[in-house]
Amino acid sequence: MPRCCGASLVSAADGNGSPQSLGLQIQDGNPQNKTALAPGHSLMDWIRLGNSGVDLTGVGGVPQVVTLSELANHNKQTDAWIAIRGVVFNVTRYMDFHPGGVDELMRGVGKDATKLFDNVHSWVNYQSILQKCIVGRLSLQKAVDENSSNSSNVNMDWQQTSNSITLFYQGVRDYPGIYYRLQRLSDSKIIFRLTFEKHIIINEIELIADVEWPPIYKRDFETMQVDFTFTKKLKDIWKSQGNHTLSQESITNKRTYREYEIVSNTPLCNLVHFLVLRAKDFLEIIPVGRHIEVKMNIMGMEISRSYTPVPSCLHPEDMAPNYKPDCICLMIKRYPNGALSPSITKLQPGQTLIMSNGLGAFVTESFDRYPVIHMLAGGTGLTAMLGIIQRALGRRNVKLINLLNFNKDEDNMFYVSQLDKVSSEKKFKVTHILSQAGDKWEGRRGTVSDKLLKELIGECSPEGCIFTCGPKGFMLSAKKCIQTLGWKSHQMYDFDD
Repeated sequence: MPRCCGASLVSAADGNGSPQSLGLQIQDGNPQNKTALAPGHSLMDWIRLGNSGVDLTGVGGVPQVVTLSELANHNKQTDAWIAIRGVVFNVTRYMDFHPGGVDELMRGVGKDATKLFDNVHSWVNYQSILQKCIVGRLSLQKAVDENSSNSSNVNMDWQQTSNSITLFYQGVRDYPGIYYRLQRLSDSKIIFRLTFEKHIIINEIELIADVEWPPIYKRDFETMQVDFTFTKKLKDIWKSQGNHTLSQESITNKRTYREYEIVSNTPLCNLVHFLVLRAKDFLEIIPVGRHIEVKMNIMGMEISRSYTPVPSCLHPEDMAPNYKPDCICLMIKRYPNGALSPSITKLQPGQTLIMSNGLGAFVTESFDRYPVIHMLAGGTGLTAMLGIIQRALGRRNVKLINLLNFNKDEDNMFYVSQLDKVSSEKKFKVTHILSQAGDKWEGRRGTVSDKLLKELIGECSPEGCIFTCGPKGFMLSAKKCIQTLGWKSHQMYDFDD
């Protein structure tokens, strides 16, 4: 049974840039083995150092997969790596900031220190304190090969406060695109389904007491850890997590369908609508770049189309109306003579729609080695890019996200202000390009061409990759121009619009 955080938690401080604003917590009372720190080495000083731009990872911010033997080589005070729950941190610069002193921290250096950490101070929010020190993931390949249990592909752990319980899941091999689905059977019984390439791990948990639904989930795009935090209905410190059973089943190609209720339907422009949908007692985290199938009965005929789910927002100020963590968001363009889109875009809150599970084979992690990401989006092809943008914004090794957003005219543009707001980020750049712009348009004009792409993307670079999505003619022209500029097939991925 995993060790829990059984201490009562209180806020460490208040104010902007404070430990409180970073979500840091300390134990209620006097921590054991606390050492007097030298001037200039307080928690606030550490936060300032992390925000100064100094590379605390020691690897240039490029996520690594670290073996146990490699971890063991970094076991000196001047070169100190430590692993906690499958994540490797470079704590070399943190040595003099550690409240327990250098010697205490050195006990865990060069090894997997999860048990040691939990035994000494499991209440500490190390993820926030060491967020700028992440080297990458700990590879447990050897241990996995020797362990044939159903849970060998994933680390599962938990911690709690008096208000909440958090369940952690992290693949221990280099499994890309792990797919999470949660189903609530009761207020205390939850089923987690983790889908890998060839099998599904099923973790059925019966908690000690009731929790609220839905949980808040957080994905770390560097370590691939996913956290699910449930609010307890009654404040209390549990003596244990509860009971859980593990099983495994093979992957099938069978599609499953659920009824989703429309939560909100917001027009983004004259033709494009933003829909927020929710299924009862169900949460599905669809991997970036995958799609779902939507079905409706239109005049006695079953009509279906595929759509790519999009993030609830790219900027916190633009959160989708009435969105909750168990919702799925879609952007759908209404075609006046379309078989399905006019009916979907007319749906009002409370009405329902049938949707499938996530489909497709795109694995975004296979492009993580590229620090420069170019994207060519034609019309609603933008929807396939939004998840990639959100993910890239959360990855430290990405230097540039370059979006070329092509549309016919101003009436066909959508999500423009949201993209422009995010473009204030130093590493995100968006260029809006219209082929039939009106006289008042002050932006770029044109279509996909060798000249335009050479200017805005450039010739082939080993640091870059290119994603394209749009109408068929757009895709063919884009691919031809990209190849003319010397880009290789392994650097390119074409989504179907």
